Amino acid sequence: MTIAFLATGDEIIQGDTLNTNTHQLAHTLNSEGLAVGSHLSCSDDEEDIYQCLRFLSNQYDVIIMIGGLGPTSDDRTRYALSRYLESPLIEFPEALDHIHKRIHQINLALSEGNKQQAKFPAQATLLPNPNGTALGCYIRNHNKLFIMLPGPPRECLPMFNHYVLPLLQQDQHTNKQLLKWRLFGVAESQIAEAIDKALQDINCKTGYRLDMPYVECKVWAEPELVELINKILWPIISPHLITKTHKKASEELIELIQKWQKPLVILDEATGGILQSLLQLPQTYPLIKFHEPNHAAVHFHICGLYEYWSNRPKNGQTSLAIFYRHNRFEGKETHIIPHRSPLVIHYAAELISFRLLHLINQLH
Repeated sequence: MTIAFLATGDEIIQGDTLNTNTHQLAHTLNSEGLAVGSHLSCSDDEEDIYQCLRFLSNQYDVIIMIGGLGPTSDDRTRYALSRYLESPLIEFPEALDHIHKRIHQINLALSEGNKQQAKFPAQATLLPNPNGTALGCYIRNHNKLFIMLPGPPRECLPMFNHYVLPLLQQDQHTNKQLLKWRLFGVAESQIAEAIDKALQDINCKTGYRLDMPYVECKVWAEPELVELINKILWPIISPHLITKTHKKASEELIELIQKWQKPLVILDEATGGILQSLLQLPQTYPLIKFHEPNHAAVHFHICGLYEYWSNRPKNGQTSLAIFYRHNRFEGKETHIIPHRSPLVIHYAAELISFRLLHLINQLH
């Protein structure tokens, strides 16, 4: 299965907007072992989009179109696809209902342009969009798969991750089982070499993706090989696992704080706000304070990364100190971490999250 991207929009062609969508989507697909063969961009002109579809359909199995699903007269992607498939656009009641609800939430009237967004080729399967009015869709036609996604990244990326990626994974790995680990504190090239060497005699496929400061490792194999692969890889991956799930340490810490439902203070003098940006969400805002009130159940004071903040050469180590206090119980722990790039600050934020997760459980 080969995949191509078609990003539409005058703003992309003219250089006013950087196309970040296909960059991220291609990275994700590559990590899943899915082959991306082409990135193509064109203007909003319907004829340009149509000709691009003709070109890509001659070479690729899956064409992912991004952009041009809005309510204005220059949003022509659906029209070009309808013309190419020779399938007239019809109004989907569920799409119109979704648009009406979104428009009503912001006290606007439904326009003819909005109604345009409810039209898709008749054989389309709609893709939900909780972040905007433009639903996406996918269409299977003559052994090809056509996918339409909205252009804004906050709409495009979640729609792809939640609906399109599982669809493509199902097509590519129908009979295979996916094993997945998120590893911490190891270089992507180092762990990839170790895993590939360990599995060289096993009938499986591996994939890797850097999600700094983690490396996401995947193996696809027949179900009967899963136990053997786990046994072979456990000595290699276990030193680099910091959570029991596939989630990041910061994500697990957020879940614990919500479950615990007790006020928490984190005085962060190390990450320059990176830790706060990871942890302070609407659902955790009442529970975490990044200053010093008197009513908190647990206090943490984090300092360090002096080598980073003093702009010293990035070829050595730096340290983190975590001071903690709960009632009359106090303590401190220190961690030495590599200082090889500016990304050390993101590494530190996840390491701190992991240690706070452990300490809260211990203090509780």
